[in-house]
Amino acid sequence: MRYAWVSLAILAIWVSATTLMVSPRIIDGETFYLFVMATTVVLSYIGFRSA
Repeated sequence: MRYAWVSLAILAIWVSATTLMVSPRIIDGETFYLFVMATTVVLSYIGFRSA
């Protein structure tokens, strides 16, 4: 796979985000979810764009 590092980074972000969302520490889940989505989009744009 050519872009394995990007896929692994996105997977790591979502696994850690899921862990944090399940814990009672997150006050506003919607804002956190939007932040994780935006981070994923930015990382995907940077990592998957053609050279």
